[in-house]
Amino acid sequence: MPIVDEDYYNNIYKGVRVESDLSALLERASDIVRQNCTYVIDDIEKLPSFMRENLKKAVCAQAEFMEINGELESFSGGNFSSGAGFSIGKFSMSGGNSSGSVGGVSGKISGRNSPDMLAYLEAAGLLYRGGFR
Repeated sequence: MPIVDEDYYNNIYKGVRVESDLSALLERASDIVRQNCTYVIDDIEKLPSFMRENLKKAVCAQAEFMEINGELESFSGGNFSSGAGFSIGKFSMSGGNSSGSVGGVSGKISGRNSPDMLAYLEAAGLLYRGGFR
């Protein structure tokens, strides 16, 4: 189940217009956000409002990132090998993952993770990588 609905994406977040199936995009983005939060999010209504809003914005940022960068097809598990890449108009992408950090959180930054999504999750403390809570 997606963390946000189409109404939130379109009217609150006001993301880019999605030409494809927005509900499927939000579902996939929600899955990626849950993966980055190491699946510790069950009921978002139990979260403090600041964390809840950042979580919703993270899903929208991920969905927007996916729409801009090739919709669902590019994110369905296909990986680029090192050195491979492609260009579409002014957009180009080269293969491989790199290590780096977003707002002080170090780790793998891959072509499938929106930097904005990671920043929203970090600000809300949802990228915790320690032991069990």
